[in-house]
Amino acid sequence: MRYLGVDFGLRRLGLAQSHGQIASPFKVIAVKSFKDAVLKVEQVVKEEGFDQVVVGLPEGKVGQTVTGFINKLRRDGIEVIEVDETLSTQKAIQRMIELNISKGKRRVNDAYSASIILQDYLDSL
Repeated sequence: MRYLGVDFGLRRLGLAQSHGQIASPFKVIAVKSFKDAVLKVEQVVKEEGFDQVVVGLPEGKVGQTVTGFINKLRRDGIEVIEVDETLSTQKAIQRMIELNISKGKRRVNDAYSASIILQDYLDSL
């Protein structure tokens, strides 16, 4: 089973992919709108052959937007799993520091956050 992990943002989507039971950062996609985010994730799922999408669900108002994103993907026939994304960004930054990734590159940590979200899910299986 191939999984696509998603760290949803209003301007960028962080994406991660699974290699067996190991998650790794995949890419960051710039998005212009909610609709653009849905279309781009659906395109990646189809082009790359992912079986399921694992989306990190934050709290608060952004969480409501992410819930809408998840529901739209499901209505369009994509199998989506929601997971708590609490502290994923902080964990991603810490991991990037451990890997000696430069401060400039750490600013775009969305794909690393997505890999933590996905790895937490894979570890729970």
